Amino acid sequence: MKTLVFLFVLLLVSTGAQGEFTCLDGTSPACLDGGDTVCPASAKCVDDKAVCLDESSCDSDRGFICGSEYDSFLNDYKKVVAQYNELTSENVDLREERLEQRSCVINAHSLKDAIRCVR
Repeated sequence: MKTLVFLFVLLLVSTGAQGEFTCLDGTSPACLDGGDTVCPASAKCVDDKAVCLDESSCDSDRGFICGSEYDSFLNDYKKVVAQYNELTSENVDLREERLEQRSCVINAHSLKDAIRCVR
C-alpha cells in the first residue's frame, strides 16, 4: 500500500513538473544556472560585491556607479586638479614677473632703462 501511495505522489509531482510554462506578453523564457541573476533591460545590474560609496551614490532614483567608472572619473579629476595647480603656479610666476617689471619701470631714470625692464 505504501508503495502504491508513493508511486501516486511521484506521478503527481512529475506531471506537475512537466506542466505548461508561459511568459508574460513581451517577454521570453531563459534558462539559468545556479547563482544566475536576472535584471530588466532598463536597469544596470550590480553584483552582491557592489559597494555603496555613500548613501546618495546608491539612491535608486539616481542609479549606481561601477568601480571602474568611479576609478576613471577619479583619474580624470586628478588630472584636472594637476592642470589647475600648474596653471595657478604659472599665474603666480607671471604676476611676480609683472610686479618686478612694474617696479623696475617706476624706478627707471630714463626711457632706455624702462625699456630694458620689460625686455
